[in-house]
Amino acid sequence: MAMKRKTWACLCLAALTGAIALLSALVIAIDPFQVYRLATRYLPPIDNTTQVYANAGIVRSYDYDSAIVGTSVTENFRPSQMDAVLGGRFIKLCTSAGTAYNHALLLDLAFETHDMRRVVYGLDVYSMIAALDQTGSDVPMYLYDRNPLNDAAYWLNRSVLGSFLPRCLRTWGQRQDDSLRDSMYCWAGRDDYGLVALYNAQFTLPGEVEPADRYVSAAQANLETHILPFIAAHPETQFDFFFPPYSAAEWSTMLSKGTLESMLALRGLCYDALSTYENVTVHDFAAREDWVLDLNNYKDTLHYGQWINDAIVEDIAGKTCAVTSRAQIDGHTAQLRAWANALITAGRWIYQGD
Repeated sequence: MAMKRKTWACLCLAALTGAIALLSALVIAIDPFQVYRLATRYLPPIDNTTQVYANAGIVRSYDYDSAIVGTSVTENFRPSQMDAVLGGRFIKLCTSAGTAYNHALLLDLAFETHDMRRVVYGLDVYSMIAALDQTGSDVPMYLYDRNPLNDAAYWLNRSVLGSFLPRCLRTWGQRQDDSLRDSMYCWAGRDDYGLVALYNAQFTLPGEVEPADRYVSAAQANLETHILPFIAAHPETQFDFFFPPYSAAEWSTMLSKGTLESMLALRGLCYDALSTYENVTVHDFAAREDWVLDLNNYKDTLHYGQWINDAIVEDIAGKTCAVTSRAQIDGHTAQLRAWANALITAGRWIYQGD
């Protein structure tokens, strides 16, 4: 009887081990998130819900020599247009609500696996205030490191096995085309623009006001750890950093929350740190009056339409909003402060927008 129990236990263990090996081999062979190779026989599950997983494969496996890096305000860029206007071959390395650490994880792998010609980096002030090890959402770090052994968390992931693997199999025989570079993560055309953008706006006087240096140390640490090392280590790569054009209502909302001066302080800090490098150009679109005072460009106070992304690319190529001095960035910062104060004084939106 004891021998039978031992034999039964061994058979169960062997069956379990075989099942685990089979499932692991299946995930490795199909590789839903393209961590090991580019998908050629199915359509990979790339969308806004799979972003932190899909990015691990995109950054490793796609063909590119240039990248757009940033938060959700960079998701509507069109790499095909960037190729034509800026040269090279672009890919999106975007993370919605991403921090500087999120962006560094992707840049680290991009430079490890590709010869990078150009990086266009959306310098979102919100991404600069996080702790050094903070990400915008949970990131499967086992897909971003160099240790293949911990990839077992990918091979035996319940969502991969139960959802994404079947999703790949349903598209078996289809081949992704180059248009995926433009469509990945893109949310253009899904929303209304105009006065509806004010749903999250605030135009009231602040209660408590944060000190202007509230986030200086965090931003300085993020610059020194997650941005400047890439610039210094890759003088052959052109870096174009840009301050995104939030609507003026976003700055008035910061003022209402008491965070305006602490956020504005980061603009000069970032410019001072970045402008010392010969392979860096800083572009400031934050004070583009024709954009930020017209709500027809916005779905909320922060996010602008794809036509603004297209125009940003053209302006980067022409350097029409390139910053050449600290006085210039300070002048734009003063304008942002003035618009915010005017909106608070009025208690409502006073500029353009249907």
